[in-house]
Amino acid sequence: MAWKYKYEQLLKRAYKNLPKVSTKTTRFEVPSVEGRFEGNRTVVSNLNQISKKLGRDIKHLAKFLLKALATTGEWKKNSFYFVGKFNSKRLNEKLGKYVKEFVTCTQCGKPDTSLKKEKGITFKQCQACGARSSVRSIK
Repeated sequence: MAWKYKYEQLLKRAYKNLPKVSTKTTRFEVPSVEGRFEGNRTVVSNLNQISKKLGRDIKHLAKFLLKALATTGEWKKNSFYFVGKFNSKRLNEKLGKYVKEFVTCTQCGKPDTSLKKEKGITFKQCQACGARSSVRSIK
């Protein structure tokens, strides 16, 4: 019986060291891009809020969108200006690709991830299930 007591202690310690899995049953919703046209530019006013909701650096998100849309852009006050006219459907489609590649876990599908760079390689680390996968760098 002495071994059973040690086993139960070890089991409790192992459970205590497991990562906390999110028990939320609500679905993660990506915020929609709020944009408008100003001449030959598209103005996105809620890029900061989107990056905070996704838990990603605003510069990383903007860099991805610029590359995905094959355009240039700049910050003015609290809005991001893309050169060219891009409708909200196209912007939201590109944002969805960003979320799939850089935010949601490839194993469990939860958005509880963080990006970590080690030896020049960027990894997506899931806080829910512990999975780790490499992601491409945006140049």
